Amino acid sequence: MSQAHHYRLIAQACSQLPESLRQSEGIRQAIASIKERYPEWLQLSTSEIKELGSLSKTLMRAFENEKNAHVTLQFAELCEISSELFKEVKDIRKEIKGIISDNEQALADDSVGALSYVADFRKCMGPALARSILLRNFANMVDAVLLAQIQYSAENVEIELLIDII
Repeated sequence: MSQAHHYRLIAQACSQLPESLRQSEGIRQAIASIKERYPEWLQLSTSEIKELGSLSKTLMRAFENEKNAHVTLQFAELCEISSELFKEVKDIRKEIKGIISDNEQALADDSVGALSYVADFRKCMGPALARSILLRNFANMVDAVLLAQIQYSAENVEIELLIDII
């Protein structure tokens, strides 16, 4: 994985399909449904990709197996990644809930002020929320690709998620 790049996530027709099938109406509709949610696709930094890879064994393997600057993920891999990241988000949300519970009285006494003087909010909750947002953004993109493939499966649609350097 390159050090100083940004990556763009794009849904596309499965690269293993013949060109004639890659141009089908079902593929166009499936990709359009994802573009409705992600009109500019999704862009991530190298550090964000590394963090996601550290939380998803499937994503890490995909990048380790690639010799060039892009990775394609198909249905089975996307399902695994979605599941792995959902578990991570659930753990992060539990961590956040614990921080809030531990500091419930401080929040009740001074909800805004507590954010500045309770160290757990800055040291623990802030980074946990940032990780949660990153994971959910990526997981939602993965899920949008999975959903489009399922919704258009009657039309033999096979799409994949391309992670490419920009």
